[in-house]
Amino acid sequence: MPDTYRLSIVICAVDETFSLERTFHKLDAYGAACEYLFVLAKSCSDACRDTVKKLCARPGCRWLYQPGKGFGDAIRTAIREVQGTHMVVWSADEATDIASFPEMLRLSQENPDAVVKISRFLHPEGFADYGLVKRILNRFSQACFRALYRSDLTEFTNPTQIAPVSLYRRIRWDRSGFEMLTEMVFKPLRLGVRFLEVPTKNVAREEGRSHRTFAAALLYYYMILKIRFTDTKKLTTESSQ
Repeated sequence: MPDTYRLSIVICAVDETFSLERTFHKLDAYGAACEYLFVLAKSCSDACRDTVKKLCARPGCRWLYQPGKGFGDAIRTAIREVQGTHMVVWSADEATDIASFPEMLRLSQENPDAVVKISRFLHPEGFADYGLVKRILNRFSQACFRALYRSDLTEFTNPTQIAPVSLYRRIRWDRSGFEMLTEMVFKPLRLGVRFLEVPTKNVAREEGRSHRTFAAALLYYYMILKIRFTDTKKLTTESSQ
């Protein structure tokens, strides 16, 4: 690993326990992180908090409560707090296949100015547990986003990605809920940042439940359109100073 490259792995948790612990140990087996930062919702379960405290008994791990109630608040907190040059927010529920992580890391180290993200559309089993209608709707949505943003990305809506911390700290984040997930992809795109993709597959969760709502999904589309037609000068913190 280059001396100037340091990866912070962020894991946000609410009610996960054994899946969170397995995620941590699988990622840690690669020895790639300079630190692990666990960001817990204030409403997290006691079992979840106890699991995180146990994991944080080892060096290089720390945890904190997020301010506010939204997932975006957790991500913004992580962006402020991480100590690495790059960061990735990894799912605590094992919904993201960790087998894609080594290739993500390699590409990020070789292209430190780029954002390296996963794409289920590049994997032959990317949507193994999705029904036909859901797959068709997903593919249609991605095609619309490609046309709207004039991009060659194959997947826009999953923000599991390794990105430079300096980039994230330069972006003005507007949302505090799950809709910030759209900002994490579409704002760097709008700013002309180069993206690289790594194939991955969807994994059915064994623990916890999704906290996203239908209303949040509708808000995603509003955010995607808004970002596309916002002046790029208004997307960065420099413009608001």
